Amino acid sequence: MKKVLLSTSALVSVAFAAQQAQAADPIELSVGGYQYWGTFLADNDDNPAAGTLPAQPGFNRYDTRIQFDGEIQFKGKTILDNGLEVGVRFELEGETQGDQMDETYAYIEGSFGQFRVGNDDPVAYQMATAAPYLNYIFAANSPTIFTNGLSQFFSATGRTALGAGYATFTTFPGMSGDDASLMYFTPVFNGFQFGVSYAPDNGEARPAGVYNLGTRTLSNATAPGLAEQYSIAGRYDGEIGDVGLTVAAGYLNNKEKAGGSGIAGDDMEAYDAGVVLYWGNWGLGGSYMAVDNMRAVAGTDTTAYDLGLAYWSDGAWSAGVYWLHQEIEYSTANSAALPGPIAAGGGSVEDEFDAYRLMGQYDLGPGIAVTGALGWDTFDDGAVGDEYDSKFVGAGLIVEF
Repeated sequence: MKKVLLSTSALVSVAFAAQQAQAADPIELSVGGYQYWGTFLADNDDNPAAGTLPAQPGFNRYDTRIQFDGEIQFKGKTILDNGLEVGVRFELEGETQGDQMDETYAYIEGSFGQFRVGNDDPVAYQMATAAPYLNYIFAANSPTIFTNGLSQFFSATGRTALGAGYATFTTFPGMSGDDASLMYFTPVFNGFQFGVSYAPDNGEARPAGVYNLGTRTLSNATAPGLAEQYSIAGRYDGEIGDVGLTVAAGYLNNKEKAGGSGIAGDDMEAYDAGVVLYWGNWGLGGSYMAVDNMRAVAGTDTTAYDLGLAYWSDGAWSAGVYWLHQEIEYSTANSAALPGPIAAGGGSVEDEFDAYRLMGQYDLGPGIAVTGALGWDTFDDGAVGDEYDSKFVGAGLIVEF
């Protein structure tokens, strides 16, 4: 009898332990996301190629379009019995594209901070700040919609035959995308938070059953590539008296993955910093980014900075004015990276880009707004000694859920 009682007690203990193990609720996903729709009418320089001059940025491109950006976000979390929070996030693009699922990660969070693993931007990008934009549909910095073909123009020239993306039009240092990374964010203490991230390779994680160990070099490549990445960043969000203050800074290092083209490569380094002040209904601030050896191409350096002033009324409308400037310098020693008219030598060629914006927004309801913008962009092509100009008026619809 005693043996039976002991067995019964053991069974009760096991059942109680199992109940405790299942005490935390399983993760249930919630659905969110957004749709941004925009249309514009532009006046672009659009002359065709003539002699040694390339076609202008607006050549053979529409001056008016309807464009879209959107995604569906799935996220969920649970609190374990030991107090740890465990969560996941998936972002599904709202249109068919090569990177259908981009930012996908899981995390564990507690009093020690947050550890994250998955496909996500480096911490220097995530923790950065910029001028106080109303939205990024027609923004000078990281616009959702390009109205003038300048981004395509950079990619169409010989300078970017090495790889897309020199003309970033941004002060956020995340040129390598949502790489498979390990990340750590400290707890927020007195408004301060810091983060570090590491990505073993320049690429997103793939299904475990797919053979994808990657390579250390890029044989027969047209340019050097990016390999492992390190990033560190810090941010402060707080108040000094009646003034709200955001300060952020970060550093990113991408190791070079050598290519077989004979074009000189080097490690890419990026630095960013930003400050925004808020008082009453006003916001004023700006940001800066510098990149050495852009895309791991030696001697291709860029700097960008923006400045903006925003006003949010006590009602539903807001307005802002902004400016972004970017300079891209190419070493003529890497002559294959430059157009035909540029001969190899010891100098450099510099392009300059400026974007000016007057923006407005009216909130129709929670997560729903209409926006408009007037824009003027200028581009000084240092390689061919020509200047280009673009003006536009744009309108957009914001739906967030």
